Amino acid sequence: MIKQFSYSQALLALAIAFLAFSVLKFTLQIPDILKVVDKTTQTVDAVNPNISDIVEEISLVRKEVTNVRELISAQTPAILSQVDASLPVIREVIVESESYSKQLPALLVQLDKIEQQVALLQKNLPSILQRVDAVVKTTDNTTAEVARWRPHSSQYIEEIKQSKEYIPKYLTRIENTVTEAKTIGKEASSGLVSGFFKGVISLPFEMVAGLAGMVDADSLSAKNLTSQDITMMQETVIALLGDPNQRKSIWQNVDSGNRGTIIKAEQVIRNSLVCHQITFNNHFANEKETLKELMCQDDKGLWKVM
Repeated sequence: MIKQFSYSQALLALAIAFLAFSVLKFTLQIPDILKVVDKTTQTVDAVNPNISDIVEEISLVRKEVTNVRELISAQTPAILSQVDASLPVIREVIVESESYSKQLPALLVQLDKIEQQVALLQKNLPSILQRVDAVVKTTDNTTAEVARWRPHSSQYIEEIKQSKEYIPKYLTRIENTVTEAKTIGKEASSGLVSGFFKGVISLPFEMVAGLAGMVDADSLSAKNLTSQDITMMQETVIALLGDPNQRKSIWQNVDSGNRGTIIKAEQVIRNSLVCHQITFNNHFANEKETLKELMCQDDKGLWKVM
């Protein structure tokens, strides 16, 4: 008996064949799968000892989190209190901010005025710069004038210093001159006339005549010293000769700017007369000169240049 061909049986056969092929293919991959399983097993075995440590650390982390929560819970009331206390301050800040906001328009108006003034200043800047240039020019002229006066100022300062040194000696000279005036007044009716504090004192004629040769006619002193200078020298030398304890005296004429020192040597006897060698150190302008004269006292008590 001939069996009829069945499609269902053919499909079933194909399915069984495909299943057999799939099983065969899976079977071929089993060694690789086993290798992967072995590696996984090794990794699990390596991690397994650390699992307890991880669990312990997680437990510690949980405890720390619990402590943090408790700390936050304990501090929360204080934080809330501080926040409540800060609220009034914040309200004041808000009120002040609102006040500042209200003042902003006036401030902007003020800024506009300032900008207008700045603009006006910029407009007038050229004329201001011209004035500044004029002031600078005047300052330069003043500086130049000061520079020209500076040498004179140094000279004036030096003269002031010298004047300070001369003042005590002037006082001594005044005392000596007054004493000498008393002596001279007894012997000469002319006496001393007024004008002492102006730097000029008129000596008796006889005394002046005896001092006529005190300054050599051919000397620089005769060419540069004024009559007032010579009069002061005469007064100074008479006062110096009348004081046995004084060896040096100084004269200075503010009007002429000339000055000098007079030095008296020890007493000597010449022709039965008491004599002294007198050294005159005269300073005038930028020059100086030294003169020496022998002065002796006659039988009338008057000093003369010998």
